[in-house]
Amino acid sequence: MTTADEDKSGDQLLVAIHGDVAYVRLQNRGSFKVSKAMKQFGASAIEQNVDKIVVDLTHCVGMDSTFMGVMAGLAFRLRKKNNGRLHMVNLSSRTRGLLATLGLDQLVETSMAGATPPEFEKVLAPNRAMQPLAPDESSRRETAEMMLEAHEHLVEVSPENLPRFKDVLTFLREDIKKAEAEHDRDPGA
Repeated sequence: MTTADEDKSGDQLLVAIHGDVAYVRLQNRGSFKVSKAMKQFGASAIEQNVDKIVVDLTHCVGMDSTFMGVMAGLAFRLRKKNNGRLHMVNLSSRTRGLLATLGLDQLVETSMAGATPPEFEKVLAPNRAMQPLAPDESSRRETAEMMLEAHEHLVEVSPENLPRFKDVLTFLREDIKKAEAEHDRDPGA
C-alpha cells in the first residue's frame, strides 16, 4: 500500500496496527474515493489476524453509501474469519444517523464522541503516529465492481436497503458490462 500526504479532495485515511487491533482515522469524508484503500487495508489487517478494526470518526463530516458498504463488508469478514468486530468511535449525531439510516448501527459497535472505549483511547490520541493511505488509482471497471460489492453488502445488512439502492445496483452492473465490452474491443485501453 502506498502512502500520501493528502488526497486532493481532502478525504484521507490514517492507519496503524497495534497487536490484534487495526486503527483507522478518517479525515473529512468517508467516500468512494478512499473506499478501495479502506477495503484493502482492512482485508490485509484481517489476514494478519486482527480481530478488531477501530474507525475513528472524530474528523469525519460525512460518509457515502459506498464507504458504509465497505465498512459492512469488513464487519462481515471480521466476524467470519476471526470472530471479530468493527468499532466506529467518536461519532457525531450526524454520523450516527447515517449509520442508523442504513442499518449499520446493528452490525458494528458504535461509540459517540467522548465515549470511546478506554482500550482504544491511547492509540487514537492525536499525537500518535499513524500512516496516511493513498487512494489507489482504479479503472472504471474496478471502481464499479467495488461500489457494486459495497452496495450489495448494504442490502445484506438490511433488506430495507434494496429499494433504496435498486437503481444504483442496476446502473453499476450495466457499467461493469460496458467496461468489459470496451476492454474486449480495445484490450490496451
